Amino acid sequence: MVETAASLDKRATLMREAAKLFRTLGYHATSMSDIAEVMQLNKGTLYYYFPSKADILYGVYLEAFARLDENIEAIPAALPPDELLVQYVRAILRTIGCVPDFIAVYFQEHPWLEKSLGPEHLKTVRAKESEFTAQLRAVINEGMRQGVFRRVNDQLLAAQLLSMISSLYRWHLSEDERSASLVADTIISYLYEGVLARPR
Repeated sequence: MVETAASLDKRATLMREAAKLFRTLGYHATSMSDIAEVMQLNKGTLYYYFPSKADILYGVYLEAFARLDENIEAIPAALPPDELLVQYVRAILRTIGCVPDFIAVYFQEHPWLEKSLGPEHLKTVRAKESEFTAQLRAVINEGMRQGVFRRVNDQLLAAQLLSMISSLYRWHLSEDERSASLVADTIISYLYEGVLARPR
C-alpha cells in the first residue's frame, strides 16, 4: 500500500482510537469490530489500514518508542551524569504525558506480548527496550567512572528506576513540562537522597 499523507493521518487516528479501547477494555477483549464501530468504518476498510489487531498493537508500541526517542534527542549534550539521569527521567515522563493512552497500553499489555505479537514484531520491541536500558546503564556507568555515583550494580539500578517509573501512567500526567519536571525531580530526590530523615 502506497501511503499518502491522508493515509498516514488515517492510520494515526485509528491507532489513537484503538489505544483508547485497548486501555479501557484490554487488548484481548477489544475486537476489530469494536474499533471499526468507534471509527464508523466497515471492517474491510479497517483491514486495509491494519491487516490485524496485532499490527495495531505493534504500531502503538512503535509510536511510544518514537515519542521517547524524540524527547531523548532533545536532551542537551555534555551534561554531567547526575543531571543527565534527571533529564532521562524527565524525557520518559514527558512521553507519558504526550501519549498517555499509548503508554498505558504499553505497560498494561507488556506481560502478554509473547502471545500478542508475532516473532519479528516482538524482536523489534525487545531490541528497542534493550537499547533504552543500555542508554540508562551507560549514564550510570559514566557517573561511577567520574565518581559522581558510588559503585552500584548498573543493571539492577536501571531496572529499579524503570520499574519505579512504569506505573506513573496511572497518574494522568499532563503534557505540561512543569508536571514532568516536578515528578522527575521527586523520583530523583528519592533515588539520590533516600527517604531517611536527616539528623537535626
